[in-house]
Formats: sequence, C-alpha cells, structure tokens
Amino acid sequence: MTLWAGLSALPIAVVFYFLVARRWPGAKAMGVGWVTASILGLAVWRMQGGWWATAAVYGGLQAMEIILTIFGAILLMTYLDRSGALATIRWHFTTIHGDRRIQLLLLGYGVITIIEGVAGFGTPAALVAPLMIGLGFPPLAAAVFSLWFNAPNPPFGVAGIPTLHGVGSVIGEVLPAGMESQFMAGVVSWVGVFTGTTYVVWGLLAVFFMLLWFGDGQRGRLREAWRGTWEVAGFAALLGLIAGGSTMLVARLLGGELPAITAGLLSLGAGLVCVRLGWLMPTSRWEFPPTSQWSDLWRGGLSQERLVLPQPQQQMPVLASWLPYLTVAGFLFLTRLPVFELVPRLQQITIGPWALFGSPLSWQLRPLYLPGVLPFLPVALLSGVLYGLNWTETRNIWRRAARQVLPAAITLVVSVSMAQIMIQSSVNALGQLGMIQMLSRVVASAAGAALPLVTPWIGILGAFMTGSNTSSNILFSALQYRAAEELQLSRTIITALQSTSGGIGNLISVLNVAAIAGVTGITGREGDVIRKTLVPLLLYALWVGLLGLLLVHTIGTRIF
Repeated sequence: MTLWAGLSALPIAVVFYFLVARRWPGAKAMGVGWVTASILGLAVWRMQGGWWATAAVYGGLQAMEIILTIFGAILLMTYLDRSGALATIRWHFTTIHGDRRIQLLLLGYGVITIIEGVAGFGTPAALVAPLMIGLGFPPLAAAVFSLWFNAPNPPFGVAGIPTLHGVGSVIGEVLPAGMESQFMAGVVSWVGVFTGTTYVVWGLLAVFFMLLWFGDGQRGRLREAWRGTWEVAGFAALLGLIAGGSTMLVARLLGGELPAITAGLLSLGAGLVCVRLGWLMPTSRWEFPPTSQWSDLWRGGLSQERLVLPQPQQQMPVLASWLPYLTVAGFLFLTRLPVFELVPRLQQITIGPWALFGSPLSWQLRPLYLPGVLPFLPVALLSGVLYGLNWTETRNIWRRAARQVLPAAITLVVSVSMAQIMIQSSVNALGQLGMIQMLSRVVASAAGAALPLVTPWIGILGAFMTGSNTSSNILFSALQYRAAEELQLSRTIITALQSTSGGIGNLISVLNVAAIAGVTGITGREGDVIRKTLVPLLLYALWVGLLGLLLVHTIGTRIF
C-alpha cells in the first residue's frame, strides 16, 4: 500500500518540485506532471491505451468551460482598462474619505470583492494594490492587504469558476449517477457558509494588523492598534455582516455565480452611503507616519522619490465606469432567479453530447449558460460602444486578451487532463485502486475523524503550487471526496472546505506574490510579503478547519 500510495502521489510531487523549486511556468510544470501520470497509468496501473487516451481527451475538453469564462472576464477587464473606466474608479476613491482605515475597508470589501467576482485570476490585487500606493499606503502594506482581502473571494471568483467548474470538472466521475447537480448545490452552499462567516470579522482583523504593523512606533503599538480598530469597529462590522450575509444567502438560493459580485456591490454601496451621511465614521482621522519615517521594509526597497505616483484622472462619469459591473451582476441575478425559470432555457442549447471513442465518458458544452459567453462577452462589446472605442483599439483589446488567456488555457487543459488520467486509472487490468482513490485512502487513514482540520492544508498546498484556486480544486477535489467517503463524513462539507482553502492558499502562492510584487514595484521583496500574509493564512485555515470539524460531526452526519 505504501509503495502504491507513493507512486500515486508522484505526479503531484513532480508538479510541486518544478513549480516551486525550479520555478517553471505552470503549463510546463503541469506538462511534466501529465507525462508522469500517463506513464504511471499505462506502465504501472496497466490502463488500456484507448481508455488512457479517452481520459486525457475528456479532461482537456472539460477545461473548455473554464477557458471560455476566463477569456470573457479578461476581455471585459481589458475593455474597461483601455477605455479609462478603471482609471475613473481609481480616481473616485481618492475623493471619498481621507482615513486609511475607511479606505482599506471600502477597497477590501467593495472593489477587490467585485473585481474578483467578475475577473479573478490575480486581477483584484494587481489593480487595487497600485491604487492603494497612489492613495498613500506603504508598498508593503498595499501588497499585503490587497492579498489579505482577496483571500475569501476566489471560490466564487469569475462568476464561480473555481467551485462550479474547478470542482465540477472532476467530481462527476466519483459521484453516484445523477447526483452531480444536487451535490454541487450543496458544495456551493457550504462554501458560502465558510466564506461568509469569515467576511464578518475579516475587515476588523485587517484594520487591527494594519495599525499594528504600520502604525506609529513611538507609542504603545498594540494598545494603539486596539484603540484605532475600535474606532471603526461599527463600520467594519456592518460591511462584514453585509458581505458575509449576502454571500451565504446568495450561494444558498441562487448558486455560485453571484456571491462575490453581490457581496462586493452591496458592501461598497452601504459603505459609500455611510461615508456620505457620516454614519459610523471615526471621530479622528488615522494616517500612516510621514513617508520620511518609513523603513526600507515598508517601502519594499523603493526610494523616497519612487513613492510619489501620478494621481489618477477622471475620464468619464463615475456611474458610466461602474455600468459594466452593474450590468453583469444584474444579468446573472435575473437569470439565476428560480422564479423566471431561465436556467433550463439557457441550458437547452448545447454542443454535444459526444461519447468519446465509444466510451461511457461523454462531453457537452452549454455555451449560453457560461458567464464568459453570456453576459461577459456582450457586455464587453457594448462597453466598447458605450466608451466610443474605435476599430484599432478594439482589435488591440482582443489581441491583448487572447495573449493573456493563452498561458492559463494551456495550463488548465493539461491540469484537468492530468487529473482525469489519475481518476480514470481506477479502470485498469490489475484491479488496483486508482491513483486518486489510493491517495484518498492514505489521507483518510492518516487524518481519521480530524480530516476537516487536514483538508484546508491540502487545498492551500494546491494553490501554493499552482497559484490558482481552480487548479487546486482540479487536483484535489476528487481526493478530498474519496477521503471523506472512506471515513463516512459529509462529502459536500469536505469538498467545500477544499474549494474554500484553495482561495486561502493564494495568500502565499509564489506566483501571486511575485505578481503583486511586480505591480507594486517591490520585486525581490516577496519574502517580506509572505511573512506578513502567513498571519491571515493561519487564522483563516484554523477557523475553517474548526468550523468544518464541528459541522461534519454534528449536522454533517445527516447529509450527503
């Protein structure tokens, strides 16, 4: 058993080595993992050649839904960037409120959450961190807290891709027939619980640690951090409750496409109303120490001169800059409401199903049900018309979006294909457990009833390796499901824990931290960022692990 388990883990270990130790690009590292899984499947597990090919092709096709949605999201974001809409949004935030705590909460709960809901894949931190520096945040603080606030969002990012399609691309092969829709609804609902309960306190914690790490060192820093946090506790709690409550409610009632978008829009709207009316605002304004007192650590190695950034300019009415986001959210909200019964109609138009090589595996695509096709694509095109972009600008936008999505597309095709080979290796000439089943049995045996405490760290490992909540779910969802099945624990809760923790792992992912260091100009200081983001990672992982442990041993014993 030990030898077989070690061989089963080899493809994942190979990917980990080349991604982290050798720092290879994701597509290249995943390619080596794919080759390793294929060799093991054919030579060790004795998969038939035809069945191996079917599993590999099936996995590649499963990635198409994810790729189409990513492309639509990137295309929309590129239109907004080129048109000046994003610059206008940045300008708007320089005019709202001067207190850094209020700015942090509005950007974190509002802008970062909204952008994750419609774009994802590292976009929120990459867009908001430079804005924070422009507002006057130290570069290290901008990098750390843009990652901090994005941690709860990825499971519902890009209209729910990591959960709906990351988990969905592999989980159907291990579920009982006809259970996929019901199972995924349960997973989405539990992810909403884990994410929503975290939102409630996430802003308060962020404010406290910002004041603790970046406050005036001349006074008692711990005492001042508590006092400064208490001054905005009501405002932070309100935004946290709105974001958390809406996430849980929308995930439960409408599915996985809307929770992040809704949470961001509602919390941002409520926050702006409070600022405008002066509700729950602090009596004193908190500011960072003067830049002359910032340490080299705070500056991320940047010189004093490089900290001065040009102020963003208003290039259009503020409402016009937000209109595409509002349109996307409105369309998804209306089409997912059960009362209109539009989901079955959108799903009726299909490409396929196609039985692959005469096997039991069949693939189909429902293009109109994919957010990347509808509404991202038409909203992007209408944005070009609204903002008056000419043909040359439009052509450049499409080229830029295609170039940006290509590396992610290759990585995802290879990742899902590798995962399917590992899952389908259960059909072999030896009658041996498949690679995923073998790993799951070992994990279940080692963790026992404490599996919910272990599950988050597996999801974190996946995101740390790949830089992606989606990829983490592709690699480990089936494994987590099988481990829960071995222990007769709730498979929906454990799988939801996997998807939730895949988002947590982005806090320390080498790829994400390197990207955020690049856009903030502090390349080479990635270690300083990770030393800070380890704090929210540990807090988040401990919280969801304990909550999962409580749930699976109470109400989780009565559900699938």
